[in-house]
Amino acid sequence: MKPLMPAPQRLASTLRHPIAAGMVGVLVLLGAWGALLSMLQWQHEETLKGEMRHATNTATALKEHTLRILDAVDQAATRIQHRAAQGTLTPESLVRIADETGMAPHILTQLSFVDADGIFQGSNLDPDGSRSKHPHLMQREHIRVHLRPQSTPRQPMKNGLFISAPLVGKVSGVRTIQLTRKITDAGGQTLGVVVASLNQRHFIDVYRGVDFGSDGGVLLVGLDGIIRARVLDREARDIDQPLSQDMLAAIRRQPVGALQALSADGLERIVGFSRVGDYDLAVLCGPSSAQALASWSAMRDTVLQFTLVLSAAVVLFVLAFILSIRRLTRSHDALTRSEAKANMANQAKSEFLAAMSHELRTPLTSIRGFAELMELRSKDPLVREQSAHIRQGAEHLGTLLNEVLDLAKIEAGAMQAHTEAVRPHAVAHEVADLFRVSALAKALSLTVTIDPATPAMLQTDRLKLKQVLSNLLSNAIKFTATGAVALSVAPSDEGGHVLFKVSDTGPGIDPAQHALIFEKFRQADARVSYQHGGTGLGLALSRELAGLLGGTISVESAPGKGATFTFAVPWDRALHPAPQAATTAAA
Repeated sequence: MKPLMPAPQRLASTLRHPIAAGMVGVLVLLGAWGALLSMLQWQHEETLKGEMRHATNTATALKEHTLRILDAVDQAATRIQHRAAQGTLTPESLVRIADETGMAPHILTQLSFVDADGIFQGSNLDPDGSRSKHPHLMQREHIRVHLRPQSTPRQPMKNGLFISAPLVGKVSGVRTIQLTRKITDAGGQTLGVVVASLNQRHFIDVYRGVDFGSDGGVLLVGLDGIIRARVLDREARDIDQPLSQDMLAAIRRQPVGALQALSADGLERIVGFSRVGDYDLAVLCGPSSAQALASWSAMRDTVLQFTLVLSAAVVLFVLAFILSIRRLTRSHDALTRSEAKANMANQAKSEFLAAMSHELRTPLTSIRGFAELMELRSKDPLVREQSAHIRQGAEHLGTLLNEVLDLAKIEAGAMQAHTEAVRPHAVAHEVADLFRVSALAKALSLTVTIDPATPAMLQTDRLKLKQVLSNLLSNAIKFTATGAVALSVAPSDEGGHVLFKVSDTGPGIDPAQHALIFEKFRQADARVSYQHGGTGLGLALSRELAGLLGGTISVESAPGKGATFTFAVPWDRALHPAPQAATTAAA
């Protein structure tokens, strides 16, 4: 039995002094305040992380929506580009391709073609350009960047696609975001520009559905820092304000993430962002830091007030504690005496079990001997049968006594391992042969498999090795109604142990019971003890013996899938591998 508690005499002596008790109170208060501040800091960090995750997840969801729109619209623009390059673009195809996106006119406001001179030729809103009278669009940046790049400041384009800042369309009269691609023929000559105009209002309406509080919002911004759509407090505003440099650097640095930074309006916000696929756009969203951390701030104030009250209570407690020090010291002394008595009782129990086992062996041996003699010599079948029952009962009781005695020796530290050169394949076959009759009686297949890489010899305690394997095979046959029991011997993957594995096709063991079955006097459940008998000592003893040999026992099992017990024996001093594999079987 382990000591119930340490008995430091200096502590008992120190606690007799009120000054020491007062110091303990001070330490308690300091510890409480330190723990409180650490907890508040941890909760602040966790709240911040949670808000960042929420903002990032929302930005990612909005990004997916935006990406689907851009992909569909860009695909339509690419179709126009190909038709124009092949000379098959007609006013009707402009209308048809726009309609096939399913987004015209509320999302895709206009899909248009502008010729190489920057003149509007037609769109799904004005197929032949007659209604708008073919306006000249060369002054528009999204046209000039393709047709007059030398007169336009260098603009970011990816894969030939340019995304403009929001502007009011000359034909549609709607504030839109332009996606443009240059059209060239097979010889590389410029034919014009295809323009897909996305309605900015659609993104604003979608972003209004996201509630991040009165100071929170959602932005669609380019990697050039230009804001394409912005909603704050569910209202479209401040679109002309620039994006803060911290946020711009973040979206350029990584495709998805979150940060806490000052916005252009001077408010600190928790912002999650996600770049829109391969497009030079990103969705940013999040609340202000003050609103996101409001619940944490309220909790902090409440906890601090409570801790102040608690500190006053601790001071009163210390005063009361000083008065109870003497009583605590007396209780401590009494507990020490009780602990000593408990240790003595435990030692007496171990000695009694050992003595009882020895005393019972002599009459038990006589009973077994006479029963075996009667079984062999009597001519009366009934007498032989009854003698066999007596002999079997005596053998079973002898096994239990040996297990109790071995456990007592192990607890007392009196059992030692006597190592010798052992042939693992020979031991495996010897142990299996002991159980072939039992397996045959239940119509079970019993096989032994030796891996060729298994060492021919290893240094261990032969008797204890056989005892562990016998316990494992006995359990496997006992709990297996039909099927097979297998004993395999192989080196471990890392080469440090020889693995003896006993597998069966029995009912299996619930993973929740795996640790329980190795405890003394414990089985998986009461039903097992009722159906199969046993005291629950076999696996407990096997685990102790395995530890004595420097090895381990583990189990892999699940209900209805059988069980595999693995006994790992160290082979640091093992000799050369066995020459060949050997497998035997008995039905």
